[in-house]
Amino acid sequence: MSNQRVILADYYGYKAQFYHATFDHLSHSKDDTAEKKPVALLKNIYLVDANDKRKSNIRQDTYIDESGRAIIADHCWVSLNEEWFKLPFELLQGDEIYFLADVDQYPITRSDLIQKRKEIWQQAKQLNNSLYSAWQGSKHNYHGAQYSLMYEQMRAHMQSNNDMARQQAENIPMVDYTLTNLKSIKVAHYKDRKAKRLRYNVNQFLKSGYRYTGFLAGRSFRYIQRNNPSVFN
Repeated sequence: MSNQRVILADYYGYKAQFYHATFDHLSHSKDDTAEKKPVALLKNIYLVDANDKRKSNIRQDTYIDESGRAIIADHCWVSLNEEWFKLPFELLQGDEIYFLADVDQYPITRSDLIQKRKEIWQQAKQLNNSLYSAWQGSKHNYHGAQYSLMYEQMRAHMQSNNDMARQQAENIPMVDYTLTNLKSIKVAHYKDRKAKRLRYNVNQFLKSGYRYTGFLAGRSFRYIQRNNPSVFN
């Protein structure tokens, strides 16, 4: 999980909050049916009120970006709905918006996290193997009730190792968080006021789907190419 988006987890399952974010570009992702869905990359996200006034630092471990500002997520990919296309003009890289949104959870399968979990269980197994080997080497010294007592102590120690490993593995999250159900979207700032922008058309979005959003994503990509060519070098 992103070290920043972990703070979004505080709002998972709670009522929608207002957020301020910087738009980067449009793209598409595939859902479970392999259908392409429009998404937007938002950066430098922080909490605001309904009037776009920044809320005070909500946690002591709130992430501070390179400009010294407190943010709760350095970036998020958000799914776009018809509310997005009710904005008057297309957004371009650097534009800022604020909006109401929920926090959603989704599974992740990062190999580094899977490896960390595997290492925890391997360590527990090694400890338990050592305990069992030590028991095998000394059990002939015990008889009767003492034998049963020492055996149960060995088993309890092994169970304790397993319980600790399970807790440590569960503390490595295999989920991440993002923003969803965006609504009440408003433009806070157009960065490039000289840029030629198309008007968004919600009816075209509902009618044409990917044909329309693919066209807009292409414009978004080409704008970055023209204005930030170093990104693609």
